[in-house]
Amino acid sequence: MKDRRKKASKGVVFFSSFIILIGLISFLSIIISFFQLRLELQLKDHAPVLFSQIPNTTINFTAFWFSTILSLIIMFCWIVSGVGILLLKEWARQLLLISIGIYFLNKVIDIFINISIVKEYSEQIPIAALCIGIGFVLVLSISITYFFTHPSVIKQFSKSRKALH
Repeated sequence: MKDRRKKASKGVVFFSSFIILIGLISFLSIIISFFQLRLELQLKDHAPVLFSQIPNTTINFTAFWFSTILSLIIMFCWIVSGVGILLLKEWARQLLLISIGIYFLNKVIDIFINISIVKEYSEQIPIAALCIGIGFVLVLSISITYFFTHPSVIKQFSKSRKALH
């Protein structure tokens, strides 16, 4: 007797594994950064050189906290959707597409809100590093959106899709 369950294509497995990996690394990085910032605010006089170079006035803390919490939620969604995509669940594909859109908008807004930091420290931040970061966000967002909206990929989720309707 043949197993009639569909198997995910190599592309789906690659992208979902990549999304889980990026989600885990980013989620942990955000948590670690949060604790570093907390330590910085508690020990301002004894702060490491890296943190003592950034004055509090350059950071919009309301936007920072909103962006940080939103980033944590997005990365959690990536981890969950990556696992769901490996199982070819339609809800996971939709969750990923929504969270990728929010991720892209969050990064664009971060750039505009924190442009003053970039202007103030433009000599310390290599422009190439900034361009690589922006390029990564753009390529990641476009490639994942394109891949998971391609008809052949959507077809792999068809069994799960019918169960939703």
